[in-house]
Amino acid sequence: MKSIVQDTTEGRSRPALKPEERLLLAVVDSAYWDLQSPDPVRHRTARSYFLEENDQHAFSFLSICQHFSWSPASIRMQLQQLLNTHPPGGPALSPSSNGGKASSR
Repeated sequence: MKSIVQDTTEGRSRPALKPEERLLLAVVDSAYWDLQSPDPVRHRTARSYFLEENDQHAFSFLSICQHFSWSPASIRMQLQQLLNTHPPGGPALSPSSNGGKASSR
């Protein structure tokens, strides 16, 4: 017999998440909280994670969205304010700035 979890938002039942799906959700959850971090490195890393267009990695944002049939564009739109916010430590770099590498200066 399959385990069922109550989906309280819709009042429907849905299958329980598999452990590997819980891990995928934890990755996105961690990136979401890092996006709100005052630490500029964590914020910049999370911002790059959500904006990355490469889906070759199992834990990439796009791969996780694909797994759960989520719309990356819709999620990005909902995160737009956080994606455009700069942490107190300075402006966030765009994903293409410095090719993702720290400056040698």
